[in-house]
Amino acid sequence: MTLKYLEQIEFKRKLVEWIEQRFTNNNTFKTLFISLGNAETRCKVWSTTDVDLTKVIKRAMVYIDKSFSKSNASIEYIKLDLVQNIKEKEWGDVVTEIENQVHNNHFRKGISFDAQFGICLLEQEIYGRSVIRGVIYNEPNFIDEKNLKTTLDKKYGKLTEKFDFKKIKKVYLFDTQSAIYEKQQFIELQTGGCQNGVRYIDENNNKDHIIQMIEKNAAFLHDQIKDNGRFIYGYFPAYNREIKSYNTVRHCTSLYALIETFEINKQEQYWFKIHQSIDYALTHFYKEPQLGTAYMIDGLDDEPEIKLGSNAAAILMLTKYQEITQDNRYQKYAESLAKGIQTMIDEQGETTHILNYPSLEIKDKFRIVYYDGEAALALLRLYQINKNTVLLDTVKLMFEHFILKNYDKYHDHWLSYCTNELTKICPEEKYFQFGLNNYLKHMDFIRNRQTVYATLLEMMMSAYKMLVRMEEQGFTELLKSAKFEELKELIQLRVEFQRNGFFYPEVAMYMQKPKNILHGFYVRHDRLRTRIDDQEHNLSGYVAYINYFDI
Repeated sequence: MTLKYLEQIEFKRKLVEWIEQRFTNNNTFKTLFISLGNAETRCKVWSTTDVDLTKVIKRAMVYIDKSFSKSNASIEYIKLDLVQNIKEKEWGDVVTEIENQVHNNHFRKGISFDAQFGICLLEQEIYGRSVIRGVIYNEPNFIDEKNLKTTLDKKYGKLTEKFDFKKIKKVYLFDTQSAIYEKQQFIELQTGGCQNGVRYIDENNNKDHIIQMIEKNAAFLHDQIKDNGRFIYGYFPAYNREIKSYNTVRHCTSLYALIETFEINKQEQYWFKIHQSIDYALTHFYKEPQLGTAYMIDGLDDEPEIKLGSNAAAILMLTKYQEITQDNRYQKYAESLAKGIQTMIDEQGETTHILNYPSLEIKDKFRIVYYDGEAALALLRLYQINKNTVLLDTVKLMFEHFILKNYDKYHDHWLSYCTNELTKICPEEKYFQFGLNNYLKHMDFIRNRQTVYATLLEMMMSAYKMLVRMEEQGFTELLKSAKFEELKELIQLRVEFQRNGFFYPEVAMYMQKPKNILHGFYVRHDRLRTRIDDQEHNLSGYVAYINYFDI
């Protein structure tokens, strides 16, 4: 968005109008931030403070003119922030608050190191440069003094040579009224709390916006597939650090979700890379030690292991492909992987989660509950293609174990998926009751959760689909205990809340390489991690919402 001359004039007129509508020329300090950036590099942030509003506006005009007059200037993103709700705080108290956050990276305030806002950082700058950071997601955040000094030096020019951090006593925390300039208009951003800096959307047309998010995120996920079919696994975006580990489960479920987006908008140009990526999985991870019985391996080359979840994820990927395309080229692989799953389920329906490869000896009887529901879902999806009743009988046996061992206490999204799927085939009350129990005691947690926890929407949408069918099939008494209206409200709540973890331009522009994470979903409490499975879970939940949710 490099503005032409006449467009610059119109932009400046709208900028002045936007500021004057929000600030009155009274005898108080007024601070304006202007952030200018593009997709290639971290944005630059300029600010000015004065009692006189006309001076603030005049300086802003001068800055805008200089920025646009620079040769080869490429300005794609323009964001404004007006300071409000200033609170003086002891620096030590701020540090303590950061170190004791319930959820990492949820300190959503800007910081000024002086009362006149001569040295100040927006909240987005703070996280864009890891001034507040943690080593890993479940250890407390802290102020990274080195990153803070580097940030201020880059912004203010060797400031820290004369600025002694050890002498900081008081700081000034603030919120901002904000907007990003897009398509010749200012789009208002939210202020404060978990949704700070996230754009407002029209509640009456929220599905249109969600569809656009799905399409943009599908394009993002597609672009993560390299020429050989392997994904770029993810980034820690503040300093564009690529995540080097890999995971078979996430490779397959990310492809599943990308294929699922064809239910919203078919992008035929995606098929080449999708085929490359499926072939990569079958070439590198698929092993068939016995004819007709196969496993997906995972882990280090010298210590590979077989995960129940890897087999399940691969089946989900291949059956979704067949469902969308009606092409059965991969069905034989899915059937062999299903036999592999069956070797990991005993006569009581209890699973074994991890085997060593190639010995097939048990490594871990249990690792994570997600694998069980994922395996049951995979067998059901394949059953609906090949009608092999052995698969259905295996799932029924697994459910006897789930019910006996009260698996509904885990409130797992995969269990919700497979319960919905099973009740389509076998609409029995005990299965419906299990599906109800899986979410009913979790509703307060969902309502109060202050992090973007994408699997909650997946779980609720699967339950929602099950409840709609219960109503149609006459399970009226059971439905009375379902809290259906409350579930609908929670679905709407999480649909909106998950937008907090989407890299809109107004958030991505503060990262080192915006184009690498633009329109990706991220996890704030883990260093704004942007990983392929973060795309997968958000996409699947949102696709289900668009396809099935009816207010």
